[in-house]
Amino acid sequence: MLETLKDCLQCGACSNICPAGVEINAMVRNARASYAKGLSTPWWLWNILRSRRLTPLLAKLLTGIPGTSGLVWRLLGLTGRTSGDEKVLHFEMPSLAQMPALSRRHFRLLDPGCGVDSGPGPRIALFLGCIQNYLYPEAAEAMVRCLGGKVLVPLGQVCCGMPAWSAGALETAREFALQNLRALETANADFIVTGCAACASMIKEWPKLFSGKEAERELAVNLADKVREFSRLLGELKVFPFREPRDRSVTVTYHAPCHQRFDLGGVGESEDLLDRMFSDAFRPMPHGCCGQGGLFSIGNPELARKIFEKRLSAWDRTGSSIVVTTCSGCLLQWRAGTAHQSGGPRVLHLAELIDDCSKR
Repeated sequence: MLETLKDCLQCGACSNICPAGVEINAMVRNARASYAKGLSTPWWLWNILRSRRLTPLLAKLLTGIPGTSGLVWRLLGLTGRTSGDEKVLHFEMPSLAQMPALSRRHFRLLDPGCGVDSGPGPRIALFLGCIQNYLYPEAAEAMVRCLGGKVLVPLGQVCCGMPAWSAGALETAREFALQNLRALETANADFIVTGCAACASMIKEWPKLFSGKEAERELAVNLADKVREFSRLLGELKVFPFREPRDRSVTVTYHAPCHQRFDLGGVGESEDLLDRMFSDAFRPMPHGCCGQGGLFSIGNPELARKIFEKRLSAWDRTGSSIVVTTCSGCLLQWRAGTAHQSGGPRVLHLAELIDDCSKR
């Protein structure tokens, strides 16, 4: 049973196909909560992620340390293993050759509260998420440019809570959600956009964390109704800020995130955008999980690698030179998994690709 609990990716596929409508991923989360009170991550790491001051400070301290050194992961307490039943509570050492270093220029530290635009059009608040803030700020910056500058970044944002939620640390997820509710409420936005399908999925789960707390639940429902994954917002607003690709030789395929397929109503907007941009040069790839799964790929590196290898085989059959995705975790998995592969694809967030095609 412990291995089953540990090996669940929380992708939502089983719940999506269950003919009886059973939310199997919720059953796994609840079992994790009952058995291990959050499973694998040290309590102090959750405290750091909750703090709007400690998280940037830790990021500054760790910036530039190569992921291959393993030092970051040891400092964060994400390595080691014990015997007996408790082994499920600790992470194995991930494949260090695949671990990226933190970006030297964190998005939120560059220009806090940036992007306010008083011009016409909807008021859009950007929810960054941890990976785009601390690892790939260029993706968030591209997203702001694609949306035409009508974007603001509310201060006080923390982790969306997905890692804690998936691990069964529900009280921690609730604390994350509450901080974000307060931060996003001040934006008074018409839409909340995020470049991460997992973050968008988690924001839509926030109301479930406030059963019995009517005021917080009402605010969570209101904000959940406003959240949009980036490609969906582009389609909804009919924003197409791109031209034809400069390099006609490129071919593109799309990795559809599990959370977008199963929690957010599908991937039609992303694929439609790519089809409009690239026509015959867009080569669809059969859908499948990349094996990232938040903390899953750290706790289960070998299984995550085997899952990802299937995606690599699917990509290879497309013959494409670029892989595009719309989830920060998937972006991390694809970049880490192909970083040392000769002849591998260029891996981009959809916003980066659109932004690149828009520059002349």
